Amino acid sequence: MLEFEITAIKNKTNQGLLYYDFDENIDKAREHAFKTCRQYNKGLLNKEDVNAKQVKNLFGNIGSNVTIAGSFLCEFGFNLNVGNNVFFGDDFKIIDCNLVTIGNDVYIGKHVGMYTSNHAEEPNARANHWVKDLPITIGNNVYIGDNVVIGPNTVIGDNAVIKSGSVVVKNVSPNQIVEGDPAQ
Repeated sequence: MLEFEITAIKNKTNQGLLYYDFDENIDKAREHAFKTCRQYNKGLLNKEDVNAKQVKNLFGNIGSNVTIAGSFLCEFGFNLNVGNNVFFGDDFKIIDCNLVTIGNDVYIGKHVGMYTSNHAEEPNARANHWVKDLPITIGNNVYIGDNVVIGPNTVIGDNAVIKSGSVVVKNVSPNQIVEGDPAQ
């Protein structure tokens, strides 16, 4: 995608306001990311020589020593800002319709989902495909266990631990260990 197209999409999705989700340019960006992720995952599954650079090129910013295991899926990619020494476990799904910032030295387990997006709460707006997106920020030295769900508008502080099976819908303080649904 061209930079001006990405900027136009970000001007809609990254404002924290309702917008129409089936916009033509948004659909185009989404399909590009899905196609790139499918090709990457298919190559891993078939044990082909896979070029991770292809999927990493979707990212807004990406540090060094970032590992992306199989079954990776992102909505756009250009809203992802990832630090150094980050591991994404198998079946990592990220709906990056707003900014997602992941610090350095972060481990993300298997079957984790991060979701910046929520459909409109008002029934008519929801039926007409209006959505609202809010950012997710993950600090440095964070451990996220398997089967964790992280919702929009959350900040996970440095050195935090999110235990397996947790649902994070509120901020997690630095050095805090949380678990459960909701995580606390």
